Amino acid sequence: MSKQETESDTDRESRSLRDELLGRFERDELGLKHREISVMTRLSTDIVEILDALVELEIFKSRSEVVASFVEKAIMDRKSVFDSISKQASDITKKREAAKHLAFQAIQSKSESD
Repeated sequence: MSKQETESDTDRESRSLRDELLGRFERDELGLKHREISVMTRLSTDIVEILDALVELEIFKSRSEVVASFVEKAIMDRKSVFDSISKQASDITKKREAAKHLAFQAIQSKSESD
């Protein structure tokens, strides 16, 4: 097999993989939503190499888009669990605020009686 034939097989395999991945991501509508909030994160070299490969294959436009898509998919796949977590976090915040309010009232009452 000549070098040209090998490169052509490699190119075909790359295109095939790219097309398959693009099809999956398009079906899932990943990477297509408007995003407004930026989040910084640190990742291992191994993970960044995978992100770079997905960008190199033009499946995603940037590392940021890859990470956003995968995080969104991971959360949406377990949406009911994360909805429950969000509600519990909200309840905790309300209770914390109520406790602070009571503590401030107690401190204020104490200082007024002195």
